Amino acid sequence: MAYNRAQAQKLCNESELQLVVASMADEVTKLTAAQLRSKITRARTLRDKNADLFRRQTTATRSATSAKRGNTGVANQRTEQKSRLFDETLKRFEARLAKVEAAAAKAGSASKPAAKAAVARKSPTKAAVARAPAQPAAPKKSVARKAAAKAAVRAEKPAPVAKKAAAKTAAPKAAVKAPVAKKAAVKPVAKAPVARSQRPATAVSKVVSVRGKNIGAHARSANAKGQAKRAGR
Repeated sequence: MAYNRAQAQKLCNESELQLVVASMADEVTKLTAAQLRSKITRARTLRDKNADLFRRQTTATRSATSAKRGNTGVANQRTEQKSRLFDETLKRFEARLAKVEAAAAKAGSASKPAAKAAVARKSPTKAAVARAPAQPAAPKKSVARKAAAKAAVRAEKPAPVAKKAAAKTAAPKAAVKAPVAKKAAVKPVAKAPVARSQRPATAVSKVVSVRGKNIGAHARSANAKGQAKRAGR
């Protein structure tokens, strides 16, 4: 059984009642996806809290009254009702959030083809880009100035072909030099042997000259001694 607003007012405090009312059909449609997620969290917390409290109360009543079900008359009935109330509230929020997310996903999928078509209209296709001739990059100013200077220099200089033609017509052909015969290699003439008498005197070695001096001195001293002996007679 679904609880209405009047029944919820008897079971809940003011903040809990506002949460339950927000899940009703005339109010839940006003909530955004973020608001729905926030209220789902709060409704789940209240449901679990009351469900846990009902279990603890039932256990305590069973041990106190020795009743099999753990309740007598209206014992713990309010806690059980609040647990069911917030479970219904949670389910209404979750159902609404599922619808909102489905609508957003559908709108997003519908807008993707339109966006793709708009992008396709704005941007050229790959084939069009491939067909378009590549435009050379504009040269830098310094490069352009250098190229213009080189072109001017080339224009002032005569063409190399014209230079060659003018040189051929102006200057006569140089006489072809006769090949110079290679000089015959002159073989050296063997010299005739020179006689010993005609040979130049070789330089006397130092030893021979010293011996000659010694012999001469000895002869002079011997002559001097002989003369002295003869004079003494």
